[in-house]
Amino acid sequence: MIYKADGIIDAFGNEINLWQTKESYRDAPNILLAGRFHGDEPEGEFVIRHMMRELAKKSYVSPYNIYFLPCLNPSGKKLFTRANGRGVDLNRNYPTQNFSSQSVNPHTKSLFAGSPASEVETRFMMDIVEKYKFVRILSVHSDLHLIDYDGPARELAVQFSQKCGYRLVDDIGYPTNGSFGTWAGIEKQIPLLTVETPKGRTEAQMHKIMAQLHEAIADFCQLQ
Repeated sequence: MIYKADGIIDAFGNEINLWQTKESYRDAPNILLAGRFHGDEPEGEFVIRHMMRELAKKSYVSPYNIYFLPCLNPSGKKLFTRANGRGVDLNRNYPTQNFSSQSVNPHTKSLFAGSPASEVETRFMMDIVEKYKFVRILSVHSDLHLIDYDGPARELAVQFSQKCGYRLVDDIGYPTNGSFGTWAGIEKQIPLLTVETPKGRTEAQMHKIMAQLHEAIADFCQLQ
C-alpha cells in the first residue's frame, strides 16, 4: 500500500504530496525518491509514479522506509516551464553558501533563483528532509542523460550507473548555485544521486526510460 505521509499547498492552490510505502517502521532508515523540480521535465514524475504503482501492487522487502515526492513543481507542470509559477527555478532556490539570485546553464541564458528559500516548494522540501532524516536521496531530472552525485554518494553512483548504463560524471560542467544537491548532498552530507534521463517525448520513450532505470532504482531501494 501507498500512504500519504505529508503535504502542502503551493502559492497557486496546488497540492504537493509526499507518499510512503506501507506503514513506517520506527527503527528503519528513510529514503526519498523525488522528481519534477522543473515543470518541463515530466520524466522524473513518470518514473516515480510507476515505482509507486508497482510497489503498491507487489509484496517486497526493503531495509528502508521508502518515500516518494513525484512532483515538487505542480505550477510549473501546468505551465510546462522549468521555473514554478512565480518564475523561480526550484533547483537554484536553496539557501546554500554559494547561493546566487542569477545563474546560467546550457539550457537557458539565465535562471532566476529568487531569494534563498523564498518558495513554498523549497521550504517544504527542506522541512521533510529535516523531519524524516533521509539517509539517501534519488532526484530524477531529464535531458543530460547521465548520473551525477553530491555528498558521500560516489559508490552509490557507480552502482547506479552500472545498473542502468547511464554515464557517470563527477561534475556536470557548469555551476549549480543554490541547488538541492548542494544543500542536501554537499552541505548536509546526505548521499544524493541525480539521475538525468534522456527526454521522453512520447509514451514509448517514457516506458523505455523506465525500463532503463528500473533495476537501478530497485537496487537503490534494496528491494527484494
